Amino acid sequence: MSKNMTFKTLPLTKSNSKEWDDFCEKSPGAWFWHTSNFIDYILHYQPQRNTRDLSFFVYGGDGLIKAIVPLMIEDCEFDSKKASEFLFGGQPLPSPVFSEDLYNEVNREKRETLLMFILSEIDNLAKIHKVARITLRNCVLASAAAENSKQFNLLFNFGFINISLKTQVIDLKKSEDELSVDLRRNHTRNIKKGNEHDFKLVVYTSENINHEVFLAYKTTHKKAAGRQTRPDYTFDLMYEWITKDRAFLAVVLMKEKQIGFEYYSVYKNRAVGFSAANDPAYEHLPIRHFLEWNAMIWMKKQGIEVYEIGLQQYGPLLYDIPDEKLLTISHFKKGFGGFATELLIGEKFYDREYFLHIYNERIKKYAKAIWQN
Repeated sequence: MSKNMTFKTLPLTKSNSKEWDDFCEKSPGAWFWHTSNFIDYILHYQPQRNTRDLSFFVYGGDGLIKAIVPLMIEDCEFDSKKASEFLFGGQPLPSPVFSEDLYNEVNREKRETLLMFILSEIDNLAKIHKVARITLRNCVLASAAAENSKQFNLLFNFGFINISLKTQVIDLKKSEDELSVDLRRNHTRNIKKGNEHDFKLVVYTSENINHEVFLAYKTTHKKAAGRQTRPDYTFDLMYEWITKDRAFLAVVLMKEKQIGFEYYSVYKNRAVGFSAANDPAYEHLPIRHFLEWNAMIWMKKQGIEVYEIGLQQYGPLLYDIPDEKLLTISHFKKGFGGFATELLIGEKFYDREYFLHIYNERIKKYAKAIWQN
């Protein structure tokens, strides 16, 4: 346990994971990505990354938890250059989360002081573990997302570089008619085609999920990808989350045959599409159009208020160069309505040579992307 001013840190362990998750439940800054359940998933997600958990609590002088900090260290390779980075299954880490009282505007300075302490602790851990870079992101699904954004922006004054993107969010508090009007016309036509093919949506929750249908999802996922993309243990966790009302599985049937699946994560009345797979033999049919729309309506009826449908990429950026497939996916998601909101992401380098290597490669790729014709 380290000490600094009135704050103390304590590592996250299995024995104190309930305290961690109870804190997530109460904090408006936390979402499912912050929970110990999801941290466990990331620890096993990509074995080749040799992911290690350095997540920690921050306690105040009164002995109460003031913040939690998800922090994972992973082995990375960027264009044949190896390094250790603070990442989250190859993606940016979710940013630190504070206690409920610290999100009050009157406690803004206390929150900022605590953030500076956390950043100092992370810097110390980076030095100890010889970490070359950290990448953090804000969580748009947290109810305190706006306050988180204000806090996150402070990172750019402390050595972090802004590499933010956009993500599409749908307000499910709108009426079904309003949501329907927001659909792209081509999406509306494809949803109707699904009806003409006698598509049917079945949603599996804690009340009706069974191993047989989940195995069908897993098998289809493997078939669509051409291989199993992650260990069995991570699928076991996903099944468990459904039984605990942290997720649901939407399945499209055509003549009673399961042809499309999408797994959604749910936490605090907010949802995100986590994993999707269609049977390749039926890929020519508008499965995802039908599935997304009907899942949205189902979510709305369950009282889910916000749905993050996913990343929006519009073209090459210095730090993000999407291919045609990713641009097509972004365009598809945007067709369901909603609005693009800032997905704040920041990176900080601890190794000068690694920084030069990364940015030299980025400049080359960016130049190729914008002058490829």
